Amino acid sequence: MLAAGLVLLSLSTTPIAQSIVRVVDSPPRFDIAASCRDVGKSGIDIGRPASACQGDEERARATLTTRWSQFQPGARTACVEGATYGGPPSYVEVLTCLEMKKP
Repeated sequence: MLAAGLVLLSLSTTPIAQSIVRVVDSPPRFDIAASCRDVGKSGIDIGRPASACQGDEERARATLTTRWSQFQPGARTACVEGATYGGPPSYVEVLTCLEMKKP
């Protein structure tokens, strides 16, 4: 039992726990260029241009910056974590997730 308590204590002071707190306090910082790098590239050359993706990401980031405090901390953390799975993170994905979780 003591070992489990020590493990929990060590986890609470790790950088991972600190980064989660930062996520809740302010909007995340993503590399929009990396998020939009492969947009529009497909085997048959159809899709939207990277410039459209970057515009969407910049608008979503601006909206998140303005409205961040309106979203519940737990939703903010969950949505930012979810947006980082499976590829480059996206402000559009975070904003969509937060809007869906809004009561």
